[in-house]
Amino acid sequence: MKGLLALLRLWWDICRFKRDPADVPYSPTLLAVVAVCQWGLAFLAWTSSKSWQYALLAATIYVGTLLILPYLVLLAAHKSARYVQMQAALLGTSLILNLVAAIVIVCSAFLAQNIHFLQYLVLLVIAGMVVWAVSVQGKIYQSALEKSRLMAICIAIFVLLASSNIFEWTMRLLQWLKASVL
Repeated sequence: MKGLLALLRLWWDICRFKRDPADVPYSPTLLAVVAVCQWGLAFLAWTSSKSWQYALLAATIYVGTLLILPYLVLLAAHKSARYVQMQAALLGTSLILNLVAAIVIVCSAFLAQNIHFLQYLVLLVIAGMVVWAVSVQGKIYQSALEKSRLMAICIAIFVLLASSNIFEWTMRLLQWLKASVL
């Protein structure tokens, strides 16, 4: 339990730019556990709006792209040996930031139900969360790739957009295949 709290604190410190992603222990087991946690969070998110079969497939494709694209970035930069630590930092900080965002969204849904000003304020906070997440990912890429901050943020944005598009295209292709076969 003590180790888990230390790890959560480490990821939180990375989110606050107080620690470096290189401080994440090199552990393929940790990476696997964090990937499963990310998959579980995605599965729960999609289960609430779709069937469990859709959620299973969507979570798998989503986490698959989160695992593959950063590896390809490191491979292109000839730094693939840094994958385990970088990916554990990316997924761990993503879990922390998703938890913070979920708390903000759930709380704001109750508070801003019929108050338009607060609804806009919530949208502003969510946009701020996205900027924060991209900044954190940029810091992680900067450390792993030894690139400038601007270049690393551009890479983080590219990976975010690419994973989103790959996910969307894959889900559309699977829906088309399902409709064609049945």
